[in-house]
Amino acid sequence: METLKFLIQRLKYPHKKSALKYFLRDPHLLFTLCPKVSKIYFSKTLESLSNKNIVECLHNFLPEKFYNFLMEKGFVDYDGTRLILYAIVRMFKPDIVVETGVARGASSAYILAALHENRKGILYSIDLPPHEAAYIKNEEGYILEDGQKHYIQKIGDLVPEYLRSRWTLIIGDSKKELPKLLSEIDSISIFFHDSLHTYEHMMFEYTTAWPHIEKGGLLISHDVLWNSAFLDFAKRVKRKPIFFYSLGVIRK
Repeated sequence: METLKFLIQRLKYPHKKSALKYFLRDPHLLFTLCPKVSKIYFSKTLESLSNKNIVECLHNFLPEKFYNFLMEKGFVDYDGTRLILYAIVRMFKPDIVVETGVARGASSAYILAALHENRKGILYSIDLPPHEAAYIKNEEGYILEDGQKHYIQKIGDLVPEYLRSRWTLIIGDSKKELPKLLSEIDSISIFFHDSLHTYEHMMFEYTTAWPHIEKGGLLISHDVLWNSAFLDFAKRVKRKPIFFYSLGVIRK
């Protein structure tokens, strides 16, 4: 957890053109995400130090194939939240990760990329199709037909095909699917909440997942500032959370 706290502390510094100062102060930050850094990655990072922020620089340490895919999709992890998820998975090397809430699959993609680099672990994701009652499913995704146009919303389109062998996507309500899934797999390493951010729903997912998280495992939640559910739960289980903006982490 100390390494994670260190990374979070550095990434929460002001980002604007700040990378050079922080890398000079803490050069081992370069190796936080990638234990074996190639000369190409190292060169790219050094070249970007003077005109990019710390989050952008650390993205140079993501697998090049994965990073290029994100660029082609036009996705940018502006505040480093997904970078933190990637780092957590690389550091803790989980066997089983469960997440709720997928949408385009940005978080899913970063988790899967880290599992791929670890050469171990699987991810189960639970999500509802957007506006479920109004959509029909075909091979392209979920399509809304209003008589005038077709709107395509594909769940998980930010997840590259080569990462999907470690991914099981479950379409359904987490209130029904989460207990069912956890009863089948029993023990998990990391639980990540990113679905409906109401107090009642967040507390339901925390309390449902917690008994199944292995000792030393993590409960992670996005948008913890929307209400007090995360803090209330941390107090209930007597754990001190750490925060990265609206991302909260508790270790069991």
